[in-house]
Amino acid sequence: MSYESNPKDLNHQDPHSEASNPQFDDSRIKDHPDKLLLSRIRKYFKAFTTGDFNGIRDLEAPEYNMTDIPLGVVRSAKNSWYEQNKGFTNLLYDLQVQAISLHGTSFPGAFAILEHVVWFKLKTDPPEAAKPNLPPGIKKDGKAGMINIAVLW
Repeated sequence: MSYESNPKDLNHQDPHSEASNPQFDDSRIKDHPDKLLLSRIRKYFKAFTTGDFNGIRDLEAPEYNMTDIPLGVVRSAKNSWYEQNKGFTNLLYDLQVQAISLHGTSFPGAFAILEHVVWFKLKTDPPEAAKPNLPPGIKKDGKAGMINIAVLW
């Protein structure tokens, strides 16, 4: 996430924060002391679970690169990742995210690690190209989950 943070602002809500999102269960991390970090994570997952790809891209720094091992993506540049993420995520519906743990801070130069699970259902039977990245045998309306570790700085 590309916001500048000021250590004195850690207990204040980000002015760009989204209201509560029922598709993002943050009940396990809601008491994290860095409220600015929480606010930014909530905004990101609001955009992710609602398919707001422009909103996601707006949160990423210009030099952003993404590595997504399950999708076979390694160091994809910001604009390339935008298209890849949009293409794959458009196969999904009923996206829900459950945060498991959060460590770190939004201090400049620091990083945070978020462990979370992404649950989803498939809109259609998966195309052949997507099958290696999905649970074996999953079909249209099948539900699956992926455990993710995100490093944010």
